[in-house]
Amino acid sequence: MERRVAVQALAGVMVAGPIAAQPASGLRFFGPAEDALLDRLTELILPADSHSPGAREAQVSRFIDLMVSHSDPQVRDLWRTGLRAVDGEASRRFSQTFLASSPAQQDQILRAMASSEKRPETELERFFVRLKSMTIDGYYTSAIGIHRDLRYQGNRALDEFPGCRHPEHR
Repeated sequence: MERRVAVQALAGVMVAGPIAAQPASGLRFFGPAEDALLDRLTELILPADSHSPGAREAQVSRFIDLMVSHSDPQVRDLWRTGLRAVDGEASRRFSQTFLASSPAQQDQILRAMASSEKRPETELERFFVRLKSMTIDGYYTSAIGIHRDLRYQGNRALDEFPGCRHPEHR
């Protein structure tokens, strides 16, 4: 994806607000089944807790859909191949799709995907690296990630700027 297209897409998301307002038919690239799988995977990576909502409420799967929809065909293929690999792994291990697997089974698959995050070797491990990175980007560029998790208050105007107060910088 060209940087200009990515920046324009992000600017559109930030101006328009959360992607959550889009109905299921608002998907730009993924189909509903792929979106459901992506939604579950992102929620496993960034689950809701007592501090803040998770990836599902932040609609991270919709962010990924938007970003991938603006990507070149090779990137799109990588995402589709990765999602198929997740279901393939669930089928190999448990004879069912990832979403039909129990939470413990899903966790087992995700742990296997993340096991070689620093040096991914398999398609599933390489997909996890892309998935985790995009999940974090989507979450922390959402209103939920920025305001509810990070508690960002926004830029504030200063009457004066005191400058650096470290003695070595005076």
